[in-house]
Amino acid sequence: MEALEAVELLAYSGRSPHELSGGQRQRVALARCLISNPEVILLDEPLSNLDRYLRTTMEKIFRELHHRTGTTFVYVTHDQAEAMALASHIAVMYKGTLVQWGYTSTNI
Repeated sequence: MEALEAVELLAYSGRSPHELSGGQRQRVALARCLISNPEVILLDEPLSNLDRYLRTTMEKIFRELHHRTGTTFVYVTHDQAEAMALASHIAVMYKGTLVQWGYTSTNI
């Protein structure tokens, strides 16, 4: 239940997956991942299909989880604004090759 609380879904704990929205299903997937207390979580375009409000909510949840658990999040996105809003470090890749790496406070 702690994992559902962390992703703000405790009120939906009795529902089946088909009764949840797409965004809620994504949060359930994140909660399942959190149960094992991983050192690293890979998020591949996790906000791409969400509306603006839910994107903002999920960004807040990702930040809070990172600060509370210390878990490293590897966040894959094509959205530069999203990356800058969430990351402490950014890697820029081109055709599978790392071309630049730095802190978000630097100019990438």
